[in-house]
Amino acid sequence: MANSTPNFLQFFEQLQQLAAKQRCRFGIRLQGGSDWQQALVQQILNQQNAHAAVFQLGGEPSSGVTHVAAKKGQLLLGRECQLLICDVSDEFDANSFSAALGTLVGGGMLLVIGADACNENPAQQWLTAALSELLVVTPTSIPVIPAVELPLEVDAFAQQTAAVAQIVRVIEGHRKRPLVLTADRGRGKSSALGIAAAQLMQSRSLNIVLTAPTLSAVAPVFHHAFRLLPQAQMNKGELCFGESRLRFMAPDDIIAHLPECDLLLVDEAAALPLPFLMAFVSHYHRAVFSTTIHGYEGCGRGFTLKFQQWLQQERPQTRALHLDQPIRWNLGDPLEAWHRRAFLLDYEFEFLPDALDIAALTYQSISKQQLLADRELLESIFSLLVNAHYQTSPNDLFHLLGDDAMSVFIAKTNKQVVGCILAVREGGLDAELVQQIQLGQRRPKGHLAPVTLANQLGFSEAASQTCLRVMRIAVHPQVQDSGIGSQLLSQFFTTHHADYFATSFGATDELVHFWQRNQFRAMKMGSQRDQASGCYSLLMVKSANAPWTAEASSQFETHFLYELKDTLRTLPPALVRRLMSTSSEAKAGEIPIGLLEQYSYGGANFESVGAWIEQLLLGLTQEQWQQVPDLSIAKVLQQRTWQECAKAFGLAGRKQVEQEIRTSLAKLLTNLHCKTPE
Repeated sequence: MANSTPNFLQFFEQLQQLAAKQRCRFGIRLQGGSDWQQALVQQILNQQNAHAAVFQLGGEPSSGVTHVAAKKGQLLLGRECQLLICDVSDEFDANSFSAALGTLVGGGMLLVIGADACNENPAQQWLTAALSELLVVTPTSIPVIPAVELPLEVDAFAQQTAAVAQIVRVIEGHRKRPLVLTADRGRGKSSALGIAAAQLMQSRSLNIVLTAPTLSAVAPVFHHAFRLLPQAQMNKGELCFGESRLRFMAPDDIIAHLPECDLLLVDEAAALPLPFLMAFVSHYHRAVFSTTIHGYEGCGRGFTLKFQQWLQQERPQTRALHLDQPIRWNLGDPLEAWHRRAFLLDYEFEFLPDALDIAALTYQSISKQQLLADRELLESIFSLLVNAHYQTSPNDLFHLLGDDAMSVFIAKTNKQVVGCILAVREGGLDAELVQQIQLGQRRPKGHLAPVTLANQLGFSEAASQTCLRVMRIAVHPQVQDSGIGSQLLSQFFTTHHADYFATSFGATDELVHFWQRNQFRAMKMGSQRDQASGCYSLLMVKSANAPWTAEASSQFETHFLYELKDTLRTLPPALVRRLMSTSSEAKAGEIPIGLLEQYSYGGANFESVGAWIEQLLLGLTQEQWQQVPDLSIAKVLQQRTWQECAKAFGLAGRKQVEQEIRTSLAKLLTNLHCKTPE
C-alpha cells in the first residue's frame, strides 16, 4: 500500500497534465477501503493549486472544499471548479450529479469515492456498471493513462459570439424573422442570451421580456447581462440599465396579459407547451427561441419535429443556429462522452418502415432485468419517453430501473419499439393510514392518485383499493395519431389488474380528449398551474371495480363549475368546453358531509371543499345563517382573495384565514347535528 500511494499521485499528476494539455476532463473511480480512499483524497487536495476551486457532492465535507448535499448539485450551477469529488456512499441523485458535472472545466478531474452499494437493485447495478467505465483505481492497481488526441483547440467562444450577433440582428433586422437557437448542454446558449441583452440595452432603450419554465432556469442569462452591465440595478427576475429593462415573466403570465415588449427571449423553449410557443410567435414579431436538445431540459426532438416545422410554414424567414462547440471543455471530451452513455443522453430514433401494420404489433411487459440486460431495448424505450414528455429527467432513468412498483409495457414491430407505457402501482393502504391521510396528518409518497382521491375528495375506498397509475405513455413520432396509443392502453388494461386505473397530467384539450376516448373520467383539477407546462394538472380515473367513481365524477362537475369562477378563470375555453361536454345530466344530490368534517379538522384544502361549503351555506335556514361569520361569507360566497380577506379581518395571511373558516365550519356542522370524526 505504501508503494501504491506515490504511484497513484504520480498517475493523477500525469492525468491532470494531459487533461490541461487537451483541455478535457477525466473521471476516476476509487475502489477500496474508506480509510484508504479518504487518505488519497486528502493527498490530492494537498497537492492542488491554491487557486483551484474544489467542489464536493455528498459525503462529509473536507476543509477548503465547497460542499453541497448529494441532492443539491443545482446549487453549484453558474460556477466552475477544477476538481469535483462525488461521494456515492449513501445516495446518488442523477439530476444533482449532472448539474454538478457541468461545473467541471477542461483540465479538471472528477473523483468518485464511496463504497459500492449492494447490487440487487437494477438501478444500483446500472450505476455500478457506469462508474466502472471510469478510470478505476484500487489499492493494488492503477490504470494506464488513456491515449487522448482531441481536435486542435479552436476558439471556444466563436459560436457563442455568432449567436450573440444573430440575437442582436433580431432587433436590428426585419420583423417576423424569429431566431431558433439550439444547443447541446454546456454550449453557452443561455450566456449568449445574457450577453446579447446587455449589448442591446447599452445601445438603445429597450424593454426585453425573458421567459422560461422557471426563473432559476434563466439565472445564467441575468448573470452574464449583469456582468457586462455592473452599473445596472438587479432585483429578483429584473435588471434595469438606464431606460432599458430585462425582466422575467412566467409563460402563463405572458399568455394571460400579453405585455408589450421590444424583444421576447424564450429559453428552454422545448419545455413549454406547443400552443404557448405558437401564441408567442403570433403576438411578438421579434423573438428568440432557445433550447437544449440533449440533456432532458425538454423534449428536444419533439421541439425540432413539431414546432420548427410549424414555424417554417408560418414564418418562412425564420433563422436557425445550432451550437455544438463546448465552452468549458474541448469537443470530444472523454467525461462528456461517458456522461452521455451513462444517462442515455445520446438517444436517436430509428426510422420505422413506411408501411407499418398496426394490427401486426405485439404487446408485452418488460422486466427490470430485461432492461438491464438489453441496453438497446432500454435506449429505445427511454428515447420515446424523453421525446414525449417535457419533464423527463436523469433521475427518471434510475426510477425506471429501481422502483419495484413501476411497470413497463411496450408495443413493438419485429425489432422496433413503437410505443410504451410507464405505470406505477398505488393504493392498498390500511384503514388507519387512510384516516390519517383524510385528516391531513399523513401523505405517504408513491400514492399520488389514492392520496388525492382520499384527502381532497373524501373517498377512503380509493386509498384502500389498488390502483395502477399511467405515469407516461409515448408513441413513436412517425406513427402518432394512428391509434397505437389507445390500442396500447387497451392491451395494458387487459393484461394488468387493479381496482381502478388513473392518470395525472398537465391538462390540454388534446390530451383530455385522448383520455376521454379511452373511458377515463375527470376527478380532480389542480388549483395551481404547473411551473414548467403552464397547465393545470388533471387527475382522471377509469373504473375497473370502483363504484365510488360515479359519485366522484358527479362531484367533479359541481366543483369544476365553482372553480371556474375563481382559480380556473384563465383556463383555455377549448379545455373548458371539453370537460363540460361530458357532464352528466344528473347532478350530485347530497353534500359530502364527511369530506367537510375532515376539512374542518385539518384535512383536504379549501380548493377541494369550497364548492361544498357554498352548497351547505345555500341550504341554511334564516336562523342558521346567523351562525355564519362574515369571513366565511366573504371567502365562500363573494370569493374574495386570501389577501383581501386577511386585510379586511385583521389576519396575517391565508393560513390564519383558512383556520378561521375551518373552525367556524366545525361549529356549524356540530350545530347542524352532523357527526364529527372520532
